[in-house]
Order: sequence, then structure tokens, then C-alpha cells
Amino acid sequence: MKSFLASAFVLLSGFALLADAHISFRYPCPRRGPYYECPQPGPDQWNLVDYDIRSPIGTHGNIVSPMCKHPDSFAGTRPVFAAGQSYEATMDIGAFHKGGSCQWTLSYDNGATWVVFQDNLKTCMSDASNGNTYKMPFKIPAGAPSGKAILNLIWNNNEGNREMYSSCADVVIQGTNGGSLSGVAPLIANYGP
Repeated sequence: MKSFLASAFVLLSGFALLADAHISFRYPCPRRGPYYECPQPGPDQWNLVDYDIRSPIGTHGNIVSPMCKHPDSFAGTRPVFAAGQSYEATMDIGAFHKGGSCQWTLSYDNGATWVVFQDNLKTCMSDASNGNTYKMPFKIPAGAPSGKAILNLIWNNNEGNREMYSSCADVVIQGTNGGSLSGVAPLIANYGP
């Protein structure tokens, strides 16, 4: 009987995690993401895979995780994005909360500072559907410098609990020598008191 109850608890806990899941990058691969197409953990790193990657990083009264959730990715090839070019991210949608406000940001200093290069207020992902993937266009700024960077999509939902989501991917920007990225810092809302 104890074995049955333990199995039932594990199964129901898994459903609870899925019910609490909302959005994450699927491509480019999020840091420590569980997706098969993403860099895989080393033999002693399986406990570091984030199976709850779509959960919020904070609410209006609580900070749950740091901005990128994790300090790094598993070893692997970073996708390369060219300055001035348009691309499409694939989002893994658990619950879309009737959309919200999105800000695309880049950091060249491992998340110490962020620069917003594209935003969509109020209608971001408003035509998505729960349990599916969703394509989101973005364009790397023409003046972006070359180098390793973190691409981050910050999202605040329209409906339900006031939550903030952040999906980070380690990327390489093929930019211009001596290029620079300027802009505003992201609007941080629903991320602690």
C-alpha cells in the first residue's frame, strides 16, 4: 500500500508541475532546458536539468529565481545570430494568460546589465494557445557588437496571478567590430515587493 501511495504522490506531483508551467524558449535552447534538441548535461549533471523551466521567476510579492534562473548552460554549441538580421524564436507554451508584455534584451556581461532591443506591450503572445509551441519574431540590432551574449525574453502576463517570466539563451552575436548596443534597461515588474 505504501508503494502505491508513493507512486500516486509522484504522479500527482508531476501533474502539479505541468499545471504550474507557463512559457520558455524551446529555440534557442534555454539555460539547462530539458528539451532533447538542447545541449545535454554531463554524466554528473543530470540533477541540474530544469524540468520546471516554464515557471515564473517572480510575482508581485516574491522573487523565486534570478533573472536567468541558472548561472550557465550545459556545454554545447551556441546558436549564432547576425546583427541586423531577423529570426524566429520558438516558445513552449504551458499557459499563455491571454498574452502580456514582452521585452527582448541582450547582455554581454553575463547578465549584470541588460539592454532592451525590441518590445511588445500588452499584446505579446495574445494569439498563442495553451499546450503548444508559438513562433516569435525578433531582430538583432544592426549595431550590435560581436561576441558571446545572453538573449533574454522577459514576459509579464495579462491574466491570472501577477507573474514575471524570463527565458535566457546563451548565443553568439556576429556583429560589427567596434559596434555598440544602446537602449533602455528592461522594465522589471511582478518581481518581488
